[in-house]
Amino acid sequence: MRYLGLVMVTSAMLLCGCGTKTYTGGTNISSRPYYCRGSWYYPQEYYEYDEVGLASWYGKECAGKQKATGLIFDPNDFSAAHRTLPIPTVIRVTNLRNGRSIIVVVDDRGPYTYAGRILDLSYGAAKALDLHRYKPSKVRIQSLPEDSLRLSNYIRNHCIKRRDPYGRSWSELYYQEIRKSKPRQLSNRNILQNRSKVTACKHQCRIPL
Repeated sequence: MRYLGLVMVTSAMLLCGCGTKTYTGGTNISSRPYYCRGSWYYPQEYYEYDEVGLASWYGKECAGKQKATGLIFDPNDFSAAHRTLPIPTVIRVTNLRNGRSIIVVVDDRGPYTYAGRILDLSYGAAKALDLHRYKPSKVRIQSLPEDSLRLSNYIRNHCIKRRDPYGRSWSELYYQEIRKSKPRQLSNRNILQNRSKVTACKHQCRIPL
């Protein structure tokens, strides 16, 4: 009986382990609830996420402008906006129309202006997935919790006010410092030269940091 009880307790612990969550750390920001365009949003405090839904993209209309977090938007970067995922979160996005997938970093909030859409990709990410010609497109979003935590800790330890001293975006930090590989295309950083006259992109809402 004691052996049977031990087996039952062990099994219960294993089952509970299957639901273990990787809670945010490092430079986690924008975790407080916020109000935007008539609705309240409640960012989650852990990285685990797997969902299928519609994705859109935003491009040159927001080039050089501030994201919801105050960072500068580069349409050719491999980044994304999500309403409730921790910032930053590393995610794998798969285009369910053609099976292509890429890894991007969530460093912005949105989309708000498109009903039923759960993700806004930068133009560079959308082009790599071949969904820039189809708007919106059905995608699968899968978070990479360990990579997300490592990136968050790297930003906390090596960036000044969340900004890299060498001007790299968070997705560039991820590929160069965490993943140690290159994405399919490099970011064009020409639009980042003038940082003194930036404004918020009109499709975003300012969020509490």
